[in-house]
Formats: sequence, structure tokens, C-alpha cells
Amino acid sequence: MNATIVYKTNVKDSILDNLAKALPGIIADALEVPGGKMAIVKPEQVSLEFSQASPRDVGSDIKIMIFARSLFPRSSREKELAAEILEKVVSISVKPDEEHSIDIRLYLLEIGAEEHIPGHQAI
Repeated sequence: MNATIVYKTNVKDSILDNLAKALPGIIADALEVPGGKMAIVKPEQVSLEFSQASPRDVGSDIKIMIFARSLFPRSSREKELAAEILEKVVSISVKPDEEHSIDIRLYLLEIGAEEHIPGHQAI
């Protein structure tokens, strides 16, 4: 499970630090659904990638794109899940003098992945 956070220059490091600490848990809580092994989500399974937006980028101050495996219980309520994640992100990043616009995009995908680590036998 991956999340990409694109932020504008006006977003302070303290907000990004708070997101780095809290976002894996928020995503894991929202996306864990009843079912098999693929339905279980732990915060350490959530990979975060931060990047600064180009000065030409328009839109929200903070854009969070979440890429997760598509499972029926998730895909049947994807808008609710995105709203739940947004509500929790806003609650950790809002101070009266530091309000930012935030955009959450939840992409539910069929995922195929392989990894090669030098010196390890492929399974």
C-alpha cells in the first residue's frame, strides 16, 4: 500500500512531520476490512512518498494519493473511505493560523508486484 503526498512550499515541515507519523495509521485503520490476508492492513505496510509541488502546480496545498488493493468491501464504499481519511488528516494538520487545502484521492487497483533483492532467492 502506497501513499504519495505532494505539498506546496507554504506547507510547514511540522505539518509534514505530523502527516508522516499519523498517516500510516489513519490509512491502515480506514482500509482494513473483514476478509483474508489481503484485507489486513498494518501501519508498517503503508509506504509514504513526499514530494514538493512545482511552483506551476495549481490546486490544493496538500495532495494525498493513496494506492491500495481493490477488494469488494473497500471498492463498494471508496468515497466513504476517502472522506474518513480526509476528516482524520484535517484534524491532525489544522491550526487556526496554518489552514491548508487538502485533497485525498483513493485509487483501488488490482496490483501485481515482484521484487528482486541481490543475494536472496526468489520465492
